[in-house]
Amino acid sequence: MVTLLKTFRERNYRLFFIGQGLSLIGYWIQSTTFNWLLYQLTDSALWLGYFSAAIYLPVLVLLPLAGSLVDRFDCRRLLLGLQLLFMFQALALTVLTHFDVLTLSLIVTMGGLQSVLMAFDGPARQALVPGLVTNRENLPAAISLNSMLFNTARAMGPPIAGCVMAQTGPAPCFLLNALSYLFMLGALLLMRLSTPPASAKPRRRQGAVDNLRFILRTPSLRYPILSYMSVAVAAMSVYVLLPIWAHDVIGAGPQGLGWLMGGIGVGALVGAAVVGTQRQPTRLWPLFRQAAILLGLALILLSVTEGVASALLVTVLLGLAYTAQGVAANTLLQMSIDDDHRAGVMAFYLLAAFGSIPIGNLLGGWLGQWLGPHGAALAGGIAILAVTALFWLTSNRVMEHLAKESASSAS
Repeated sequence: MVTLLKTFRERNYRLFFIGQGLSLIGYWIQSTTFNWLLYQLTDSALWLGYFSAAIYLPVLVLLPLAGSLVDRFDCRRLLLGLQLLFMFQALALTVLTHFDVLTLSLIVTMGGLQSVLMAFDGPARQALVPGLVTNRENLPAAISLNSMLFNTARAMGPPIAGCVMAQTGPAPCFLLNALSYLFMLGALLLMRLSTPPASAKPRRRQGAVDNLRFILRTPSLRYPILSYMSVAVAAMSVYVLLPIWAHDVIGAGPQGLGWLMGGIGVGALVGAAVVGTQRQPTRLWPLFRQAAILLGLALILLSVTEGVASALLVTVLLGLAYTAQGVAANTLLQMSIDDDHRAGVMAFYLLAAFGSIPIGNLLGGWLGQWLGPHGAALAGGIAILAVTALFWLTSNRVMEHLAKESASSAS
């Protein structure tokens, strides 16, 4: 924990942490409200999956291209423009909801617009973080703190959304998100970033295909991205059904959805903290694999869960395992690439995290329709354990290679 706290000595990172943290709470308030309204408008597991997939489809299509483009721009200026666009989108949702004119087609359109912005926002944030940390030894801690921040917001935002929706309706939730972007804008404006010297070697321009080739020929990049993407698809097939769990299984309505998503956020915070204490790749690789096993077992446990208390306990385990694997993958990738490839490679990592959402949502809609939420959770858990077994030998080879490199460098 002391290692994590040392990162706050970096002024720019401290500003980024505070601004992003407050903004992310607003994002999760809006996301929870958005999911609840979508379920209310469809009243169907199958159609919930279809429309959720349609909303996230732009991320799947644009992320590889966005990653290669972000490497060519000033990340801070790009993020400033994106935060303004996010704020205008949230204000539009506030007005549409307040006057009760938010139809299903409008909510899908507004969600798709946010998805387009997220495709550029994610790689830009990932590429900016290393530049905020002057001491390179603090980079793993900074990455873990980012994930802890994201998941702290995920623990806080959904319960707030559930409470606000129950008391005043959905429109104030969207307004809170719009106002939260002011904190991120302020943080970005207050940062003092050094500019590269004029004699510095110019960056090579990497296209999306170049970045993909680079990943495919590098086992330490290829394995975590492919493995994490496969696991994320299975996990998202269950995550999209949380409104149904809240409404039909535990009978707690929008407040229950906030509790379930908050439980995932609490577990995710613990998972990010556990991984954040590890600096060596030789320790992170086993954690990456163990987290996948825990996630599969947690989903199987969810398939036999009925009550509110047991469902909350399982969602904590789900958040812990899924985030621990994601943070481990993020840290391993960031430590393995140079600045010329950073945004491009991290775009493919984000493709695994966000691009798996539309595929997982479609799969979840089908499974929820034919097997019900319990059957979908069981199928997801079995799939994750199968994927982990499929990559087992590959992960062993990667870990053996790293152990040899570590031994040779020590001698």
